[in-house]
Amino acid sequence: MKNNRLVIISHRLPFSFKTENRVTTLKPSAGGLVTAVKSLDLSSFAEKPVWIGCADFTQRNWDKHQGLVDDSFQYIPIFIDKQTHKSFYNGFSNSVLWPLFHYFSTYVDYHDEYFKAYQLVNETVCEKVMEVLKPNDLIWVHDYHFIPLPQLIRERQPDARLGFFLHIPFPSYELMRLLPRACRTYLLNGLLGADLVGFHTSDYRLHFLQSVQMALGQSTTLGKVACGDRVIETGVFPIGINYALYNEAYHQPEVEQERQQLLTSYPGKLIFSVDRLDYSKGVLQRLDALEAFLNQYPQWREQIVFLLVVIPSRDEILTYSERKQMIEQAVGRINGKFATLTWLPVVYRYAPLSFPQLLASYSACDVAMITPLRDGMNLVAKEFVASRQDQRGVLVLSELTGAANELGEALLVNPLDEYEVAEGLKQALEMPPEEQARRLAAMQQRIAFYDVKKWASDFIQLLLNTQSANPVGRGLTLTGKTRSSLLTAYSKAKSRLLLLDYDGTLAEFVSEPELASPSAAVLETLDKLAQMPGNKVVIISGRDRETLENWFGRLPIDLVAEHGACQKQNGSWEINNRDETHWKASVRPHLEEVVNRCAGSFIEEKATTLAWHYRNAEERIGFERSRELLFTLTQLLPHGLRVLDGHKVVEIKSVDWDKGKLAERLIAANPYDFVLAIGDDQTDEDMLAVLTEKHHYPIKVGEGTTVAAFRVSDVGQVLALLNAFVKHPDSERVG
Repeated sequence: MKNNRLVIISHRLPFSFKTENRVTTLKPSAGGLVTAVKSLDLSSFAEKPVWIGCADFTQRNWDKHQGLVDDSFQYIPIFIDKQTHKSFYNGFSNSVLWPLFHYFSTYVDYHDEYFKAYQLVNETVCEKVMEVLKPNDLIWVHDYHFIPLPQLIRERQPDARLGFFLHIPFPSYELMRLLPRACRTYLLNGLLGADLVGFHTSDYRLHFLQSVQMALGQSTTLGKVACGDRVIETGVFPIGINYALYNEAYHQPEVEQERQQLLTSYPGKLIFSVDRLDYSKGVLQRLDALEAFLNQYPQWREQIVFLLVVIPSRDEILTYSERKQMIEQAVGRINGKFATLTWLPVVYRYAPLSFPQLLASYSACDVAMITPLRDGMNLVAKEFVASRQDQRGVLVLSELTGAANELGEALLVNPLDEYEVAEGLKQALEMPPEEQARRLAAMQQRIAFYDVKKWASDFIQLLLNTQSANPVGRGLTLTGKTRSSLLTAYSKAKSRLLLLDYDGTLAEFVSEPELASPSAAVLETLDKLAQMPGNKVVIISGRDRETLENWFGRLPIDLVAEHGACQKQNGSWEINNRDETHWKASVRPHLEEVVNRCAGSFIEEKATTLAWHYRNAEERIGFERSRELLFTLTQLLPHGLRVLDGHKVVEIKSVDWDKGKLAERLIAANPYDFVLAIGDDQTDEDMLAVLTEKHHYPIKVGEGTTVAAFRVSDVGQVLALLNAFVKHPDSERVG
């Protein structure tokens, strides 16, 4: 990091200005992001870090009071006019993305003017970033407000090193597709501008990967997305807290004083809950669960108090103000139903808590009831666990939070099932102290290790290690000196193996597969290559055996059909895959269903494979049906089968053989001192991947990310290269 400058981009800067009685003071922002960034060892970076965000103060205030701000960062505020910011923030960010990503699709309020404002603000922020960006800057973009920003920056600065972290859930593709097509494409492409995209949980990461496959057709492997000439890394980074801050606060005088007041005021069992005002937090459902608990277990009446704290948030959005009224009505209903002259079951507060008040509430309660309907992580749960230095108290936690993946010793409940939550409350209130301590100790150890500092440093370190800022999987273009060196290596070699794909490599794609027969020029070139001493020429194709035999059977070359299922050597065919193809009966109906829904597509049946072709279908419909089919087959295929996503074809075959396994066997059969493989699509990557030695030459035809070391643009260049081999078979000098 000594060579890098860190550039943080978030919606808000980590402070605001507060003016009272004509005196302006600095008000630091709270939250996990601020804590995380401030916990980094900023001295390890080359220069003072930069923090860019939208200002919630005026330019005049900034000019007048920026001297109050600490100098640990170079802060760059962006001033957006109020109406645009309102449409960007309250409109698209929090009336479209927030509800959709939290699975509240009925709350989505989409308007084109919101989306346009969202685009405008992201472009405005991008322009500001461009003004301050330097070479070797490490850019870290945060959260759903700036999903398009990575791609906007990438378009202007192609070699930028850029990471993005999403602090809320990423929804399943079924929810993403509710957005207008142009909108969801814009958002997904926006994230693909990053080198590293981080999520809280594996589920969110998988949802993102499925969405880019289904909506954009991008291939994904081992959490990486192949996009043009770049590879985007994805990762899981469950954000932590400043564990020491919460754990060591237990004995602070202010905390002890507040805690003692709570214990005196509520001598029975205390249930504590704190959340922002938000429908995703499930506060109403929490109250329903308490009511169910008091109904089911009347012996606990007058023995417990539910201290409910709601932090004001986004009151200006209608659904939030309505939610506040509903919460207050529910509190009134429950208190009216169960309260006595000396006991109130729910103590409700609609206001922020100071840090000592919060810590006192965490450490005084017997049960922390944290049950959001959906939450990206939920740091409140981790704060409660960290604060219990006495190792007392029980966490009742929603299984629909990201934190549930780490806090498995909590009592996990479905927040929508009020009776399950009520049962969880009973279990928590009756839990022996020894079990409370055992559960808390395990959770404390875990979150103390993976704290907020480790979260931030892990992300930064992986971003530094990613190589996608430079073209990855690009392959050297086979021209000039590179091509001359290959021809020289060919001419000097005594034994040569040439592995050649057919469709898209030796012949262009055509509307009907049977019409792609080889030209006379191709046949002549292959014949001449095969006649040369030391050469072994192999056509290795997904085509069926009968077609390859009909086209090439008269040439002195070897043939491999159906991706390696069978091959012809020394004039005779042998079967590598003895699969009885009984699986076809269960797979064929899925292909037939797609044919019925995609005019122009058709099924091709080979001896050991089934293929669905959509090259004659309308492009958009064919693409969408292919994504649906790929996803369906991936979920439903019997064990031992593989789905290949080829050039406008989806093919199903046995896993026993593929082009890679066949290529390995052919290479191992003889000590060749020159091995060449050429292919054009994803089905050829297995073959290209096994050519790893210095005297191996894997070549990709056309665009797309590849494992191949070399690349040619089209079929014409492939044939030109093969003809160059014919022209210079034995020359030491190649010109």
